[in-house]
Amino acid sequence: MSPRSPADEPGTFFRVAIGTATIGMLVTAIAVGDNPRLYAAAGAFGAVWWAWDLLVAHVFLPLGDWIRDTLMAGGVGLGNSDQRPSLDELIALLEGHLRSGTSEQVDLNAAIRLEEIYRTVKKDPERARAVIELVRQRYPDAPQLKQFGPTDGGGVGGEDLLDGSVSE
Repeated sequence: MSPRSPADEPGTFFRVAIGTATIGMLVTAIAVGDNPRLYAAAGAFGAVWWAWDLLVAHVFLPLGDWIRDTLMAGGVGLGNSDQRPSLDELIALLEGHLRSGTSEQVDLNAAIRLEEIYRTVKKDPERARAVIELVRQRYPDAPQLKQFGPTDGGGVGGEDLLDGSVSE
């Protein structure tokens, strides 16, 4: 599907016709002289032109987008990509990345985010250290892990972290 130009929009013909009528009536009113009806007609066409733009931009287009999204997503509320996952969903997602071992960069990013969540939000420093130890075992020379320093070997084992349970 090719992108549409503004000339292809459904209301463009109406907008051009009303705009032309506004300008035409204003030019006619100035040319004829003192005829307040022509100025009133130009003002009326201008008001319709302004109201049309306002309705299209703030009512018709958002309503059409909502209807399209509702029909394409299969129902109201489904397919809303603006929603953020909950903390437990995020932890499960990041643990899933570590469990599957997709790539070094994905594993490192997931581990760093998990470490931060476990340390700051969940207040579980042992689990945070275990996440870093797990990726340190996989990628011992990763420069991203240098900021965490050496581990003391205590806490939960790295593989135990990925038992499929989300910490509470």
